[in-house]
Amino acid sequence: MQREARDDWRGYAAGSIPSKVSTPQLDRFLAEVRGLPAACSLKLLDVGCGTGRLGRRLFDEGFSVVGVDINPEAISVARQLAVPATESGRSLRFEEADFATPTALPIDGGPFDIVVCQLVVSIIGHAAQRLNLLHHVRANLRPGGWFYLSASGVSDTINASYARLYADDAALTGEVHSYFSRDDQGKVLYTTHHFTPEELVAMLDGAGFEQVRLSTDREASSRRAEEAAFFHFVTCRRG
Repeated sequence: MQREARDDWRGYAAGSIPSKVSTPQLDRFLAEVRGLPAACSLKLLDVGCGTGRLGRRLFDEGFSVVGVDINPEAISVARQLAVPATESGRSLRFEEADFATPTALPIDGGPFDIVVCQLVVSIIGHAAQRLNLLHHVRANLRPGGWFYLSASGVSDTINASYARLYADDAALTGEVHSYFSRDDQGKVLYTTHHFTPEELVAMLDGAGFEQVRLSTDREASSRRAEEAAFFHFVTCRRG
């Protein structure tokens, strides 16, 4: 029986949700977009916002931000950072939403100029749920709007523990390069999928995104800082 990622993430302890504090690739992308003509008062949607730290930072940098997450505890924490509409119309708001659902999911305040999705595509669930995520992102973007996506990359060539996980869990996950992230006691926390660059680009192309640009960096693992992993960083647009 396939593991249901929604159940894992709805009940995950908000304070333990894995996230990256440093986001240099995202920072460079947003600086580039803000430098374009008519780039004032940009509306940004943060998908998988967790407890809202990134959303608050982006609001402080001048964006009008809506953050969404499937975890009700995380949204409750994030709402302590919310900011009502300013004189310029900017605001910071957080809402509970399930981007893995196959049904339409319009987010109040859209369509957005930018959607940011940090690593969520790697942990949202099986392949169909990943496609649901991308379709919801596209539907909530204005034509020509920008999508910034980061994802975990296949890392068996630089980390033997990932090679073992891929091999050991393939029969359980039913997918190459998918495995179960576990705590120190071996309890399964959630399913993770690592992408090849070709797989990720093909998925975005198939979901209707254009001008897809991908780069790959070697960084510390999201949950194990002492281990190395590859991460993909993608920008693309809704045509």
